[in-house]
Amino acid sequence: MEQARASVTALGAALMRAVHTRASASPLIADPWGDRLVLEDERDLVRNVVLNGLRQDDRARCEKLSTPNAILDCALQAHPGYGWAVLRTRYAEDTLQLAVERGTRQYVIVGAGLDSFALRQPSFARDVEVFEIDYPATQGLKRRRLTDCGVPAPPWLHFVPADLSQEQISDVLASSAFRSTHPAFFSWLGVTQYLTREANLSTLRGIAACAGPGSELVFTYVEQGALSSNRESTSVARIQGAFAAAREPWLSGFDPSELAEDLAAVGLLLVEDLNGQDAKNRYCRGRGNDLNPIGPSHIVRATVRSGLE
Repeated sequence: MEQARASVTALGAALMRAVHTRASASPLIADPWGDRLVLEDERDLVRNVVLNGLRQDDRARCEKLSTPNAILDCALQAHPGYGWAVLRTRYAEDTLQLAVERGTRQYVIVGAGLDSFALRQPSFARDVEVFEIDYPATQGLKRRRLTDCGVPAPPWLHFVPADLSQEQISDVLASSAFRSTHPAFFSWLGVTQYLTREANLSTLRGIAACAGPGSELVFTYVEQGALSSNRESTSVARIQGAFAAAREPWLSGFDPSELAEDLAAVGLLLVEDLNGQDAKNRYCRGRGNDLNPIGPSHIVRATVRSGLE
């Protein structure tokens, strides 16, 4: 048994992407790596946490299935975070592709977890350098999993171990092959709700400070108002409770009406802010897809402000 494990968040997101790839009649992404990288005992852990985040009728329906893996697949697909995990991946990679077409050749994944982009690098990103930033223990575990799968880390993948609660992102990237004078694309998915507001603003400020002209960022957040709600029956409240029980509490969000001002204060310009329904309307209309992201979940696109703005 390994002493360290990835967070339930990282494990669950990887499995959600995998089950969508494998089971959806009309998948929006192609990411099967969770099925390979998540171990059986971790699947048991994720299954318990995910089941605790379901409505009672959904939980009962899943628990009637005959095998642990069937129960897990059912629970992942019924979970309020499932649609969000899939749609944010698709949005981020669509936006990355546009950036690459404009000349960007650096992709920085903040809080990478078990992200597999560098392993399944699509044709549009064949000459893109990928930088994964995460806790040293989490990266060490991921590298061991790749070794166990017989998968060498590709030469374009750069592991950048860091604890961003203690280190500045500009400092950790400066110790890597990252080129701060060249444009870069940053993604920061499924992380901000686990950090304090101060930590989130510090990371956003650091990205703006170390990114070259033309750089962009895609990140996700949960509405602060939904986090503060006392309505225990809401999807957000169920997810909050399940992750708090797993010692991964949700700490903060953003107010959509104040987001542009928050970003401007740290050197970023808001381009687009989609809530869960907006994202579903964009990607699922006419596809017969069953993705139902929670409404107060948002995905944001921003650019680094130039000194002339």
